[in-house]
Amino acid sequence: MNDLEREKRKGLSFPYLLKVVFKRLLVGKKYQTPGFGLAGQLFGTVAKEVVRRLGPEEGEKLLRAAVEEFGRERGRRIAEAVKAKGKSLSLRNWLIYTDISPDNFPAKPSFPEGDLVACVGDCSFMRAAGRWGLTEYAKIYCKYADYAILGGYNPDVTLILEDRHATGRDFCRFQYIMKEENKRR
Repeated sequence: MNDLEREKRKGLSFPYLLKVVFKRLLVGKKYQTPGFGLAGQLFGTVAKEVVRRLGPEEGEKLLRAAVEEFGRERGRRIAEAVKAKGKSLSLRNWLIYTDISPDNFPAKPSFPEGDLVACVGDCSFMRAAGRWGLTEYAKIYCKYADYAILGGYNPDVTLILEDRHATGRDFCRFQYIMKEENKRR
């Protein structure tokens, strides 16, 4: 009798499900999608339906408004956490108290002329959305989210984002400008 037949006849029990613990150790994370990846799949699925119902222009307009509201709220909450620690709304504190694990998008940092440039090649959000064929929809999130998050956190932070979708590169380039002299350029 296979597992499904057994469960239908005998039901579930602790000894029967104990095997799950050991099998999960063998399988590891092979079948799991990281949290931000699930967000990419969810957003891509919602965006696909919104665009299907409203059309590309109106659909993106609605999604942009929602992403920007979500981003500003994330930024405000990060700012509240930073202020609760008695800290200033610096970029360094944003990086320390951010609400998402950098494991989702490992970055290669550099510091030209006092700016932070972070090049992100692997992104769990886009990778997972791509596995479901939702890249075109998920990139709507990427187009607006980071600007909104920083706007909610500290509008004094200047971001220049060159995303992989617009440039054709295999990475996104985030340039964070804090130095007043560099903002005037």
